Amino acid sequence: MNIQPEEKPSEIAAAEPYFIGSHSGASGAWVCGPPDVMPAEYRKQWEPIGVYNHMTTVKGLFTAGDGAGASSHKFSSGSHAEGRIAAKGAIAFILDNNALPKVDMGAVEELKKTILAPMDLYEQNVKYSSDPDINPAFMKPKMFMFRLQKIMDEYCGGVSSQFTTNKSLLERGMELLVMLKEDSSKMAAADLHELLRVWENTHRMWIAESHLRHVLFREESRWPGYYFRADFPDMDEKNWKCFVNSVYDPKTDQWTMKKVPIVNLPV
Repeated sequence: MNIQPEEKPSEIAAAEPYFIGSHSGASGAWVCGPPDVMPAEYRKQWEPIGVYNHMTTVKGLFTAGDGAGASSHKFSSGSHAEGRIAAKGAIAFILDNNALPKVDMGAVEELKKTILAPMDLYEQNVKYSSDPDINPAFMKPKMFMFRLQKIMDEYCGGVSSQFTTNKSLLERGMELLVMLKEDSSKMAAADLHELLRVWENTHRMWIAESHLRHVLFREESRWPGYYFRADFPDMDEKNWKCFVNSVYDPKTDQWTMKKVPIVNLPV
């Protein structure tokens, strides 16, 4: 831009609010806190599976940094410190559960087939067209990524909409995500790198849906610097000073959204 920073400020567009973790909005996975100081309101959720620092609500699955919610400042040095905390929690879990898991090898083989299916799809159909990137039987992960990014940008408060959205836009974005999910099984991979991209995009798709559902559920503008609800332009401390949890049930294909109270620890 031919700008000398000491002479003129740069123009900056923070174009990332639709795929971020705890960088804004305190978003991320709901994780267990330190057992010795965690409030009873939160602790009871982990007692059936074990109280281990930074374990998610999935037994034995730990996360840190942008993967963990409830704080907006863990995306750089904070993630390093939190990573050490999560690792210690994971080691404690391993020591207390020091037994080999019972693995269904049949399920493992089925999972292998699922993971490699995009490469099989490519090989079976690549000769249908003269251009491997344009094929009636599949789409490449790069094309899928463009569709996903466009949906989230235009309907979920991205940079092209000046970080602004509303109920009607979010609901339309949800409709487009449903169609995108239907097409996700048609992603194809020509090599291992593209196979990685296929599954990266699949994970992005689920995170995108979760994020959109949270923005739709929270009827206020809690973080206007990252997204702005034009239909609910104000911060509503009375009704929305809370965490929002989402749970997906794969058996019913249904999402549950709920408020969780903020419990302030004594100073």
